[in-house]
Amino acid sequence: MAAPHGPAWEAKAAIERFLEGSRQPILLEPGEPALPMEPGRYTLRPHGQHLIVEAWTEEVFLSRRIKGIRSEREGRVELEIQRLGGKPGHILLFDGARHKNLPLHGKGRRLVFGEQFRLFLGREFSGWRLVNLSTEANLEDSLSPAYPRAFLRRGRHGIAAMAAPASGDIDGVLSFGLIWLDYLRRREPETAIQSLAVFLPSGHANPTCWRIRHLDPKLAEYHVFAYTEEGRTARLDPLDCGNLATELLPPGAERPARWQPEALLEQQLRGQLPLLDARLEPTPVYGQVSAFAGGGRGILDLLAVDYQGRLTVIELKASESVHLPLQALDYWMRVGWHLERGDFTRLGYFPGRQLSTRPPRLMLAAPALCFHPTNERIVRFLQPSIEVDRIGLAHDWAHPRVLFRYSRENAG
Repeated sequence: MAAPHGPAWEAKAAIERFLEGSRQPILLEPGEPALPMEPGRYTLRPHGQHLIVEAWTEEVFLSRRIKGIRSEREGRVELEIQRLGGKPGHILLFDGARHKNLPLHGKGRRLVFGEQFRLFLGREFSGWRLVNLSTEANLEDSLSPAYPRAFLRRGRHGIAAMAAPASGDIDGVLSFGLIWLDYLRRREPETAIQSLAVFLPSGHANPTCWRIRHLDPKLAEYHVFAYTEEGRTARLDPLDCGNLATELLPPGAERPARWQPEALLEQQLRGQLPLLDARLEPTPVYGQVSAFAGGGRGILDLLAVDYQGRLTVIELKASESVHLPLQALDYWMRVGWHLERGDFTRLGYFPGRQLSTRPPRLMLAAPALCFHPTNERIVRFLQPSIEVDRIGLAHDWAHPRVLFRYSRENAG
């Protein structure tokens, strides 16, 4: 009797070669948890002219019909499959012990969370059509694979949506959400994309809600949702997001600088504040005055006062960062919080000065080539009452020079 042959049996031989040469074989299907192919926890069995692969853990069972090989290389095999109902798809077998395959673990987690995000959107925006959902990077447009993003449409109206996985940088989702909203508006000029929806793990939404409270409501509507481990979602009101987490340190209790490049830049600028803005008094200047600030963000925060008694928040960054505007906003709104309550005068900041009750000004200072291209787009989403200057410095920090200065009115 002739041996079985055909695409499915060629795939069987490829799987067996893969298993024989792998130390940590793993099966991954987009949108499903990665399954270790441990002895006794998988089978390859014929079913007529087809091949069935099955793998399981205590929580998950997966069974797929193999149609053929999509690609094969050392430590990795991609297979064509047929799902229930005849729908085509693919699965990936890879050796988790190989260093070059390590990114696939993260990709698997992103795909699984991306499917959860799809369910969230279907539940909260029933009646809207999901045009696309992606968990892939788009480096050209500064879109991170860490946050799945989606575009929904109903008629001529659209919604940009993004979700933060519980295992990642949760507070970074709003920066990339605004970039995604801006990108879609440029990509879909015939659609009125008026809203941004962000999904965050339950109990971690307050920082994002506080940021949203200081965005311009005329530029977009913002919807915030919290999700639980069980997959339940709840809409939150950004105006009712609890107290602002902040504490004003007494003068002299400034936090030590932890980031050498920013610390060097700060050292050079502390004694030359009028170089940044002639309205600033040379002294005193305080650094890291909020207990919230400086938590490993790679940004140093300075607080100065101008000759009219108005506070000025100065954010220093020595390298590109998508998050610079919103991290600066974090510090700005905490300074404003303490200013409204008279905490600076009470604790002895700026002795002998009558501080203005006007909101602080905000300066973003960095080497001229170290402003991320998206910084200006994000700044435009801030409330108009927040005065923002971007100051580009020469890279010769020993002799600081200002190469450009853009305010929100003349940026770009």
